[in-house]
Amino acid sequence: MTQFASDPFRNIPLFVAAVLLFAACGGKQMSIEEFQSMAREAEETSSTIVSCQESMRDILQAYNQTVLPARRLTLQLHPEYGLAGEEMQKLVAHIDSEPDGSCRGVLMQIIGLQEEIDVLNEQLREITDNLPEPHRVQRGENHYTLCMDYLMREHDMSHRMADSLVARVALTGDIIEGFHVWFLYQNEVFGTFVTQGDAHISPTVFAKVVKNHLLEQARSQGRSEAFESILDSLKRSGALLANLKKAALK
Repeated sequence: MTQFASDPFRNIPLFVAAVLLFAACGGKQMSIEEFQSMAREAEETSSTIVSCQESMRDILQAYNQTVLPARRLTLQLHPEYGLAGEEMQKLVAHIDSEPDGSCRGVLMQIIGLQEEIDVLNEQLREITDNLPEPHRVQRGENHYTLCMDYLMREHDMSHRMADSLVARVALTGDIIEGFHVWFLYQNEVFGTFVTQGDAHISPTVFAKVVKNHLLEQARSQGRSEAFESILDSLKRSGALLANLKKAALK
C-alpha cells in the first residue's frame, strides 16, 4: 500500500501540500490521489501476474501427474514475464506432440494465462512509465534505510527531517532481493510502495510466508506470544529467514 507523510518542519497542512506532485519523469503534473491510484493499480497488476503464474504451475503439475513419466514437461517461469520465448516454443512443441486431446486442452490453458500475463505486463509498463524510477532491492537492504537514503541523498534532507517523514509512513517489514521500491517526495509530501520487481515472490505472498513461518515456529516451540511480538523480536535480532524463498517456491 502506498503511504505518504508531510514534512512536519513546514507549517503547511497535508491537504495543501499535496495539491500537486510532479513526477520525476518529465515533470508531468500529478495529484497525490493520482499517484496513490497508480501505485495501487501497479500493486494489483503485479499481484494478478503472480496469480496467473501460480495457476500455470498448478496446471503443469496436474498435467505431469496425469501423463506417463516420459511425457512430463518442465517449464521455467520468469518472475516477471512468465514463459520466455524458448520456454513458450517448448510448450507449443509439446502440445503439438501430445496425443491426448484432453491433455492438449489442459496445456492450452497455460498459453491463455501467458497471453493474459503479456497484457498485464504491458499495462504495468504503462503505469510505471509515468512514475519515478524504482530502486531494485539488493540483499540485506531494508525499507526504512532505503527511504532514509532516498530523502537524504536525493533531496539533501537532514537525518532528523528524513526520519520524521519515514516514521509516519507504513513500511514493508520484510523485503528481499529483486523487489522494486518506489519513492516520491515533492511539495513536502513523501510516498513509497513496494512491488515484486524481478523477485520470485510477491511482497504480499512473501509477507504471508513470513507470518506462517513465524507462527509455526512459535507453535513448535510452545510459545504463545502474538505474531506481532514474534516479528518484532525477529527484526530486533536481525535474523534472516534464508529458507523462506526456497520454501515459497516449493
